[in-house]
Amino acid sequence: MAATQQTPVSLINLAAPSRNLYQIECAAHTRPWSAEVFLQSKGPGYRWCEARIGSQPVGFTVCQQVADELTLHNIAVSPRYQGQGIGAVLIKDILAYAEARLLTVFLEVRVSNQKALNLYHHSGFETVGRRPHYYRLQDSFEDGLVMRWTPATTP
Repeated sequence: MAATQQTPVSLINLAAPSRNLYQIECAAHTRPWSAEVFLQSKGPGYRWCEARIGSQPVGFTVCQQVADELTLHNIAVSPRYQGQGIGAVLIKDILAYAEARLLTVFLEVRVSNQKALNLYHHSGFETVGRRPHYYRLQDSFEDGLVMRWTPATTP
């Protein structure tokens, strides 16, 4: 059963990231963004969405719109809440936003991140490219896949 059925998840749009979200970033990713980059990712075109259970932040997304494209730069769910459907709720929110504005959504994902790939494929994303050695690991690199979602209603 997904978290959205057990415990209501609320979504809040934010003008800028917070330190609370950066804590989720650090806990959820093996190579998190630097605090500086994370906290400066704001301004025109950026869209932050925070997922909460009660008053507790449990996940987030950050996207950036340029022209008719929306790029999902980052998505994270607190490890304690992973596997409960919160990532799917966040992705559905992005896609509803994009659909209403006829935006094509792009993202990059590690080739080894099977959970994310499953979520993105299930949400209607298709793989459109590959970026060799895109992600830096401890002592090597990993390829990234470029994925695209296109709204059903296009001009």
